[in-house]
Amino acid sequence: MGHDAKKKFTALDAEIQCECKTITDVVDYSMDMHNHDGYEVLLVLGGIVNLYTEYGGNRLKRGDLVCIDELDFHRVEVITKGIYDRIVVNVKRYVLEGASSGQTDLLTCFRRNSRSPLNVIHLSEEEMMRLDVYARSLQESLLRRQPGDEILSDAYLKQIMVTVNRHFLDQDILPRAQIMPGLVMETFNYIENHLTEEITLKCLEENLHYNGTYISRRFKRITGISLQNFIIAKKVMLSCKLLREGVSPCNACEMTGFNSYSNFSRTFSKQVGMSPKKYQMENR
Repeated sequence: MGHDAKKKFTALDAEIQCECKTITDVVDYSMDMHNHDGYEVLLVLGGIVNLYTEYGGNRLKRGDLVCIDELDFHRVEVITKGIYDRIVVNVKRYVLEGASSGQTDLLTCFRRNSRSPLNVIHLSEEEMMRLDVYARSLQESLLRRQPGDEILSDAYLKQIMVTVNRHFLDQDILPRAQIMPGLVMETFNYIENHLTEEITLKCLEENLHYNGTYISRRFKRITGISLQNFIIAKKVMLSCKLLREGVSPCNACEMTGFNSYSNFSRTFSKQVGMSPKKYQMENR
C-alpha cells in the first residue's frame, strides 16, 4: 500500500460538538466519504439527501434522524438544490459512557440493527421541534462558555441522547429502500472481509466479475474517493481499533497488512494526525 492517501479521518475538535446548519455550511467535514473519532447524530430539518455508509444507503428527508457509529465511514449527497438544513451532534465515546447509567445505555442507538443497514427513524413535527430546541440550547451553551455552561451542556446533551434512545427503543427500525448500487455494496463487503490482505483491482475483478476500471468508477461515484484511498483509510481505522484494544503498534501494523512499519507509521500519522504510539497512549 502506498502512503499518499488523501486524509479521510477527522479528529473532533471537542468532546461534544453541536451545530445547527444550513446549506451554506460545509456538509459535515467533507463532501467525500469520511469518518471521525466520535459518534454522530444527524437530524434532517429541510431538504432531501442521500446518506451512504459502508453498510448501505438511504434517502433522508425532513424528520429523519440517523445515528452513525464512531469511525464508520459516511457521506451525504444533497439532492435538493440549495436546501439542506440539519442538526449535527458529535460526541466522544467516553462522554456517553460517563453519561449512561446502569438502567440506560446511551450508546444503544448507535449499534447496528440486523434488520436495517442504517439506524434511521422518523420523527413527528412535535418530536423534531423538541429536539431542535434542545440542540440549539446545547449549541449556545457550548459556544458561550460562561460559568455553569459546562453543566448546562451536560444536561442538554443528556436530554438529546435520552430522547433519541427512547425513540429508537419505541420505534421499529423498518427496512428502507436501499439506494446503494449492488456492485458498490459488494465492493464494500469484499474490502471488509479481506482488509488484512493485499487488495488489488485484479482481486476485485476476479471476485466481483466486473472490469476493474468500471468497479473503480462506480465506487468513486458513490463515495467521492478512490478505491485505494478508501482501502488505506479503512486499514488505518482498523489499526485505531486495535491500538485502543491494547495491541502494540508493531502488531497492529502486521495485522492490518501494511508492508513495513515505516510505511504504516507514516500513513497513520498523516491520516490521524499523530503517531500510532501517541494515539495509543492518548486513547488508553
